[in-house]
Amino acid sequence: MSTDFDVVILGAGPAGAATARWLQQWGCRVGVMERSRFDTLRVGESLAPAVQPLLADLGVWPQFLAMQPLPSYGTRSLWGDPMPQVHSHMVTPWGCGWHVDRLAFDRMLADAAREAGVDLRCGTTVIRCDESADGWELQLQKRNCDGLGQLMLRVRAKVVIDATGRAACLAPWVSAQRFLLDHLVSIAAQFTGIDNAREGYVMVETTNDGWWYSAPVPDGRMMAMLMTDSDLCGHSNLASRPMWHSRLESAVATCRRAAGGVLSWGPRVVSAISQRLRRAEQRRPWLAVGDAALAIDPISGSGVVRALRSARAAAETVLALLEGRAERIEQYETEQDDECTNYLRERALYYGIEHRWTKSAFWQRRVAAAAQLTSSTV
Repeated sequence: MSTDFDVVILGAGPAGAATARWLQQWGCRVGVMERSRFDTLRVGESLAPAVQPLLADLGVWPQFLAMQPLPSYGTRSLWGDPMPQVHSHMVTPWGCGWHVDRLAFDRMLADAAREAGVDLRCGTTVIRCDESADGWELQLQKRNCDGLGQLMLRVRAKVVIDATGRAACLAPWVSAQRFLLDHLVSIAAQFTGIDNAREGYVMVETTNDGWWYSAPVPDGRMMAMLMTDSDLCGHSNLASRPMWHSRLESAVATCRRAAGGVLSWGPRVVSAISQRLRRAEQRRPWLAVGDAALAIDPISGSGVVRALRSARAAAETVLALLEGRAERIEQYETEQDDECTNYLRERALYYGIEHRWTKSAFWQRRVAAAAQLTSSTV
């Protein structure tokens, strides 16, 4: 395997895998270093309708359909009102969204990158990244499949891309700073043995603790998760199975969806923070893509769509860098900043709809954040 690349990408989630496939198809030598072996459960099962043209442009629409995803016809929202409001996907040009097994979806995109010629190295962690005369030198730790042994190696790249999600693992080596916009976590669990025939929709439901998300998963499964703040989760021990179940019972509509199912895993705490990764300068040859660059509240329902869009923008920016046009980085970062500003406004508007939990710390914080944003833009 080569140790010299035009581009090394850290992370093979949707943003990293899509960026890699674009760049490899455009003639770059691309290496992707993925910490996992795609052998652990992942959350994020609902894909908005706008994912269809993005997957088609990437050339993976047939592979996506081969996964036999479940159609998603819209969202039922118990938000600001105890009566559900229905938001249909059928008014979009693509007809419906999709419910997927997220691990299988991520693996499909990674396989598509490999099939394009990308050097994908799973079980590999970057432990050091140093700038060199012609780019970067990275020190890697590759674990054996048995998890017992490990191999140390080095690779070189002209450009490095951080696609490690909300962890933004590259930040310390490139003097970037993560700006946290909240402390949201997801306390997720999955049920099996549920008839999904009539469950082709996402549901969101607010409670005193935060809000619940639920969605079907192929093979008779249902994902349910409580979105709240990390300190509230810890203080009330919401990740314990008894406490999680008691809170689920207070979310009547969500509890009804999971009724009859058998808990197969969880509850498990997963980071869902909003953040923006900011550079200290505009010329060094590195980028962040997807959630590493800008992670937003899952209430937007646009995580994978954003990841695929940012992958294309990042790939185009990297081509400019390889051609010596470093000023393209500034344009890329400005676009990310604009998207972050728009996101904060939309988040404030959406959380501002709910007025029923006035004594809740979770909702008080969202009201305060919205008020601060309003005052800063006046």
